[in-house]
Amino acid sequence: AALTTYMPDQVQFTKPEGGMFIWATLTSNESTMTLFKSAIEQGVAFVPGEAFYAFGESHNSMRLNFSNSHVDLINEGVKRLASLINNERLEGRSSIA
Repeated sequence: AALTTYMPDQVQFTKPEGGMFIWATLTSNESTMTLFKSAIEQGVAFVPGEAFYAFGESHNSMRLNFSNSHVDLINEGVKRLASLINNERLEGRSSIA
């Protein structure tokens, strides 16, 4: 629900019916590695999609865990991540367009 509420339109994500992770993709086709560095500075972690592919094919995706945090922490983390994505896009940085 937090992703639907806070994420900008340029982020697509799965809607799992179970499990532990959500797969999110930046439609801008930009790398999530720079976003990852900024997110860590803001106390938010995810696994960049490149880590799941032998040749880094999914550089614009990320895996988000929802199984080990309280809903309030998930909401705050998604707000911070969405803010970072919006700020990167608005500031015209090359990491997220």
